[in-house]
Amino acid sequence: MTQLILFTEIENEICILLARRINPNKDFYLKLNGPGGKAIHEKNENIDVCVIRECFEEAEIVLRNEKLLKIFEETCYSTKEWRAEPCLQKEAKYIVTLAIYLHPLEEPPKHTEPHTLGPWDLYKIKDLLKHQNELIPILEENIELIDGKIKTYRQDVLELPINMQKLEEIKIKLEKQSQ
Repeated sequence: MTQLILFTEIENEICILLARRINPNKDFYLKLNGPGGKAIHEKNENIDVCVIRECFEEAEIVLRNEKLLKIFEETCYSTKEWRAEPCLQKEAKYIVTLAIYLHPLEEPPKHTEPHTLGPWDLYKIKDLLKHQNELIPILEENIELIDGKIKTYRQDVLELPINMQKLEEIKIKLEKQSQ
């Protein structure tokens, strides 16, 4: 299971893109969540590919790999397919991995699943910290982590191996040009 936090800054306030779950027959009815969902195991889809696919399906936003940052991953036994519900291994029917990703919001979302989600909207993270019970469980339990990681996002992304390699390539090019 993946959950993506698309974030931006408006008037010095960190905001994240969320939509309300409006299908009463689905889990977490009326809770706020970002793009995300379940990996397709039949296609051997990993959670990194899942979050990219789900974001496009749910909001028609194309993510750039070098800007996608995984900030949380937890695997546990569960009796429910969609929830990481800790239980004893012998009671488990599923092994559920939850992951949270960050990516800057660089284009407006489209409302592609009106039967499942309300419209996408930006929410100030400071307000969500006060109203955590409105969020789906993985976000409710990790909103402080998300807030902190958004604040250090630029530094964390520059330290990713893919970006360190790009920085090194740029440095070499600049050194060659100056010779």
